[in-house]
Amino acid sequence: MEFPPSLQHDHESRVAPGGLGKAATGPAEPRLMTVPPAPEPADDGAAAPAARRRSWRLGRLPAICLVIAAAFGGGTAWDLLGSRQRNWQAAAESARYLSLLVSLEIGQSVEQLDQALRLAAARLATAPTPPVPRRAFLFGGAAAQADLRLVFLVDAGGSVTLASRADAALPPGQAEMEYVRVHRDRSWGGLFISRPFAGPDGQEVLAFSRRLADADDGFAGVVVALLDTGAIRRRFAAHLRSVESGFALGLYRGDGVRLAGAAAPGAAQPPGENMDEIIRQAAWRPDDVLTLHAPAEGPLLGAFAQVVGRPLLVSVTRDAADIDAGWRLHAIIRGLMTVGLLIALLAPILLLQREVVRRRAAELAARRNSDEFRLLTENSGDMVSRIGPDRRRRYISSACRRILGYAPSELIGNAPSSATHPDDRQPMLDAVAPVYAGEVETATTAYRIRHRDGRWIWLEATVRSVRDPVTGLPDGIVAIARDITERKRLEAELAKVATEDPLTGLANRRAFDAGFGREWHRCAGLRLPMAVLLIDVDQFKLFNDRYGHPEGDACLRRVAAVIGGAAAHPVDLAARYGGEEFILLLPGSPLPEAMRRAETIRAAVEALAIPHAAAGAGRRVVTVSIGLAAAIPDVDAGETVAEALVQRADRGLYEAKHQGRNRVVAARSLDAVTEPAIQAG
Repeated sequence: MEFPPSLQHDHESRVAPGGLGKAATGPAEPRLMTVPPAPEPADDGAAAPAARRRSWRLGRLPAICLVIAAAFGGGTAWDLLGSRQRNWQAAAESARYLSLLVSLEIGQSVEQLDQALRLAAARLATAPTPPVPRRAFLFGGAAAQADLRLVFLVDAGGSVTLASRADAALPPGQAEMEYVRVHRDRSWGGLFISRPFAGPDGQEVLAFSRRLADADDGFAGVVVALLDTGAIRRRFAAHLRSVESGFALGLYRGDGVRLAGAAAPGAAQPPGENMDEIIRQAAWRPDDVLTLHAPAEGPLLGAFAQVVGRPLLVSVTRDAADIDAGWRLHAIIRGLMTVGLLIALLAPILLLQREVVRRRAAELAARRNSDEFRLLTENSGDMVSRIGPDRRRRYISSACRRILGYAPSELIGNAPSSATHPDDRQPMLDAVAPVYAGEVETATTAYRIRHRDGRWIWLEATVRSVRDPVTGLPDGIVAIARDITERKRLEAELAKVATEDPLTGLANRRAFDAGFGREWHRCAGLRLPMAVLLIDVDQFKLFNDRYGHPEGDACLRRVAAVIGGAAAHPVDLAARYGGEEFILLLPGSPLPEAMRRAETIRAAVEALAIPHAAAGAGRRVVTVSIGLAAAIPDVDAGETVAEALVQRADRGLYEAKHQGRNRVVAARSLDAVTEPAIQAG
């Protein structure tokens, strides 16, 4: 079966009812009649000009009245035409939003039914484990769907092999039914929706069918579900009761076949014929609300919305005469009153005309304010998304172009988690899961998402639960997200400032204390050794006095680079402990390995050959003294024992200085520490 192109519906509709134009009315310029003056006495020369002026004023008065009447009449006509257009616009907006709402509901119901059919087809070749009745195993998911009359299997020969009800009586000749013939003749594997027909119990139903394939992918039959069209009409009637009267709702297949319809009391039924041409018009003009010319119903205003991913179209129609009925009566009354007022009093006409002008100005100001508000909304910095229960976007605002670099049409239908950073995906899903489930109303989460240009940006999203207006059950979420990449960058810079020594680039004392406590507990839990190296630049005060503080800073940076390079493992932590003193934490390193690495650092600093004329003891370059200690931490020993490890390394450093500097001394060679929780490496 061939279906027309998908109809786009995520745009605003524009009303084009036709026949609404400006009334080009304007009175012809009146001709002024000049009354010849009466014979005048020869001695009264001033009377002739005065009489001519009086006559001209009397002749001008009718012309002024005609101009005023024409202007007021034209203004009234213009206002009435504008009122008619606003009526059409209001009806068009109601029709468009109603079509979108119904299409979303129909799409959700069809998707649930289709999933049940696919499940039944998948289970057909699978034996139930543990054993359960075959009917319940195959049709349990589909039969649970509301408003389903029957679910059954038809084999390749057209015989019904199994139905969800044992007492179901289906007529023979299923092979020629439309829902079987389409799958057999065209090898079509998608969901097919049949024309309405009388079901087993005489009620009108629709058949939803999917193809069954054998081992060679040949036709093996179909699985069919019969849906009561009366249930669809009842849902339509519920939607029609929520809007103004006069609308009709219709559900059509992609080839123009009407599947179901309902109308408000007194309204015309949705069109049932020639809908294939109307669907083609809607496909070419997805942003418009169309004016239809149905043969039986006459001119209709129609809005259409395609059910996403399905060959189904929802129509909302209203009789054009019904839209104009109230306006026509209003126009007649307004015209009669205007004529009466123009005839009776000129002063009320002038006042009324002035009121009309004032009213037009107020409407213009209100429209201008509305346009400015729309402009602010469309250019908002926040990105608004509507995400369905399937975790896929149904709508996204145009702010996504600026934030993510994508057009809205490129993101609709995608899951936000698909572009989320792998490290942030699960925390983000965990944060919004209670909102999807309806357990909480709102939640806020921050995560990284990939921009169109490939870089990662940070978003902070506030999500709110949305509930189905009919069932009250959770129906997805609305998310408002904003770009916080710059804020995250500033936070990272602040964290760096708080934990990094500005001169050497190593960790500062605060960062070391935090890392030391963390690694102490980790090594205690794993029963791993931990070593601490306390490193001091020899005779650094004399170096500063001789070469100056800038050279001293440069010296510390070069020494720090050596120490930082010695932190070879991810858990190693190098820090500036204070002044010219550094510390290196080596989790998992026993004492022999720590001594080897300490000796490597000492030799590397000496190899830098930084001149130090005041070093003494026959040395002419900068050297370091290193004290170290190692232990297997005990998590129950407390912070005092943990600090004792650093104290032991400090004692080793003191001994290294005492023995002549430029050497490594381990705390093992000193007196034993009394704390029993520290075990020498």
